[in-house]
Amino acid sequence: NHSTSGTFRTTPYSDGFGTYHGYTCSYSPHFRRSMPNVNLQHMNNEPPREYPYHLLMITNYRLPPDVDRCHLERHLENNEFERIFAMNRMEFYRLPEWKRNELKKRVKLF
Repeated sequence: NHSTSGTFRTTPYSDGFGTYHGYTCSYSPHFRRSMPNVNLQHMNNEPPREYPYHLLMITNYRLPPDVDRCHLERHLENNEFERIFAMNRMEFYRLPEWKRNELKKRVKLF
């Protein structure tokens, strides 16, 4: 059902009542994997505010209000990030998401 341009061609289907419809998908079947947007502040392009590791650990139930709870590692200073994860940010974000989550669990940032 793929055309030569990489998009899906129209495929007829029945709605169950004897009526046939055409279905067109305009996206490519080949998805590109990319690194997450490490710029946390989507609206104003400011880098995320950095906090000491002990304030970001999940054992601290009172996280600072501007912290992204899903990406606590983004709020670490670069030196502290490298000390905790034993790799730089680029190496970390090149890992598959499941591996990043496992590493974050080990250091109590997930």
